[in-house]
Amino acid sequence: MRYNVELGFGFQTEVLWEDDSLLIADKPSGIPVHETKDTNRPDFTRLLQKALGLKQLRTVNRLDFGTSGIVLLGKENSDNVHLDELLKTSDKEYIFISHGIPDWKEKRTESFLKEGKMRMMTVRSGGKKAITEFKVLGILQKEKLFLGSAKLITGRRHQIRIHISEEGFPILGDEVYGDAKKGNPKRMFLHSWKFQFEDAPDHKTGVRSSVPKEFLHYFSESYLEERVD
Repeated sequence: MRYNVELGFGFQTEVLWEDDSLLIADKPSGIPVHETKDTNRPDFTRLLQKALGLKQLRTVNRLDFGTSGIVLLGKENSDNVHLDELLKTSDKEYIFISHGIPDWKEKRTESFLKEGKMRMMTVRSGGKKAITEFKVLGILQKEKLFLGSAKLITGRRHQIRIHISEEGFPILGDEVYGDAKKGNPKRMFLHSWKFQFEDAPDHKTGVRSSVPKEFLHYFSESYLEERVD
């Protein structure tokens, strides 16, 4: 059963799926997913733990500060290995809005990425393999923007952001890999949209997040429903 939770500090979330060991919730844009060096700074995991009255809550996957969408959270430390494996074998898909209009409908991008200061770097050697599959879902000719989906084949930090930027189409509102001021966006337009995982032998469960209201300024929810399986 899905339900909404008020987190405080002007944030709220929707719990998308829950069992005894796992909770899947929708992180808003504009809040860190877990505790930072500044322990007084609110973060999504601790606010949700407090709001639900849980003894503990561990972030299984990470989303960037400006990215919204699906976050997995473990309720029991004893399930850490199981949940990490569940994340590794799951299917993860994002939606985004980028500057420019591609001359392709689908594209698979592969590179080697290495951690740099505040950002990832593409390298010829010494990095980790990163693979993303992109699709164009819709185009706004006048605004020179497009709506796309990104399926993660690997899960590297900033993978989608750097891959699509290096293709020449930085994500709207991306302060690191694009021009965040271009178009005066209110956020970074990257959203963790779908998550499919095996919750029992030979049985998969799919979870889908709601479309963020900021996306609906450009593309209607019905438009998205028609173009995303």
